[in-house]
Amino acid sequence: MIREKNLVHASWLVALVGILTLTLPAVSHTKEFSGVNFADEVTIGQQPCKLVGVGMRKKLVVDVYCGALYMREPTQDPQQVIAAEQPKRVLLHVVYKQVEPNQWVEGWQEGFKKNTPNPDAALKGKIEQFMQCFTEPVRKGQEVQVTYLPDKGTEVMVNKQVKATITGSDFMKALWSIWFGKEPASESLMKGMLGK
Repeated sequence: MIREKNLVHASWLVALVGILTLTLPAVSHTKEFSGVNFADEVTIGQQPCKLVGVGMRKKLVVDVYCGALYMREPTQDPQQVIAAEQPKRVLLHVVYKQVEPNQWVEGWQEGFKKNTPNPDAALKGKIEQFMQCFTEPVRKGQEVQVTYLPDKGTEVMVNKQVKATITGSDFMKALWSIWFGKEPASESLMKGMLGK
């Protein structure tokens, strides 16, 4: 009788270990950063793209948002990140209580001015189209997502709503330069997103 109980107990343990083994990989497919979980891999245009890294955007001493970079072919070279004609994404997860539309627009304007100081007329129009995507506050826990697909352009999503798809690698390079250009919005954010 005791032996039968032991066998039942052993069988139950084997089953439990098997269940845990099946569930553990799902748990390990995220990276936790400052209390926010980021997927290790996402699908962009039916292609798997890996998480390169995550960083924090601060304004003075305040944490504003976590930024994550995903690429089909990851690199830690900021110039290659900008130039790469491949599926890629920057995901901004707001951790501050609320970022107002004018705060987004002012930040983008400053970034474009520093890294793309003399855009031609066509690029100016695309930058203006991008600015018009920010018409409402983005609250804590909400996200801004910019996704580039070479054959489509840059999709801008604010709080899970697609606001625009802006064509051309000229705009993509100008936008990505805000994070990875010679004068990035934040050096520490850039290094974090590059996985450094």
